[in-house]
Amino acid sequence: MRKCVRCDLEMLEGLDIRDPMHCSMLRVTRPETSGVLPKNYFGDVKAAVCPHCGYIETYLSRLDKIQQYKR
Repeated sequence: MRKCVRCDLEMLEGLDIRDPMHCSMLRVTRPETSGVLPKNYFGDVKAAVCPHCGYIETYLSRLDKIQQYKR
């Protein structure tokens, strides 16, 4: 459970971030199933949103993959 750093309320988690083909904006959407993943896939960037103030926090969905990463 993620808590908002501003309001200290529980955030809505697991939301997707989309680029609507506009460089100046991003959209936060519900997740949908994706197809084939590339070999170097570390996980999706997900969003958590505070339902009170609208604060958005981003995080990586698969920590196990990034922790195995070696340079």
